[in-house]
Parts: sequence; structure tokens; C-alpha cells
Amino acid sequence: MKPTLQEQLTAVAKQLNIEPPKKAKKKKSKRKKSKKEILSSHDIKSLMGMNRATYSRGRGGAIRQK
Repeated sequence: MKPTLQEQLTAVAKQLNIEPPKKAKKKKSKRKKSKKEILSSHDIKSLMGMNRATYSRGRGGAIRQK
């Protein structure tokens, strides 16, 4: 089985008396805290669509407002 590239690099570094390459550390990314959005009851109702006009199909397929 062939050695991995990292193993090959360390073997060559030992032969040449050079410091072997170190593994790169992954930086942990911090999550940004999201600001909580404060909505009024009217805003919530409008988002849910409670203040919209309602339409229905009338006689002959015509759309009419209730």
C-alpha cells in the first residue's frame, strides 16, 4: 500500500533533517447572535394573512369578494 502524501513529506523531511510539516488547524467559526425581532400582534396577523380580503367563486365561475 502506498504511503499518503503527508507520510511521504515527513519521510523526506527526516532524510533532509528539516522540520516535518505540521497539520493545519481548522479555525472554529463563531456564530453571530441574531437579534430577536419583536412583532406586534397586528404585524403577526398581517403576516398570517388575516387582514386580507377573501374571494370566492360565484355563479358562472366569476370571482367575487365576500
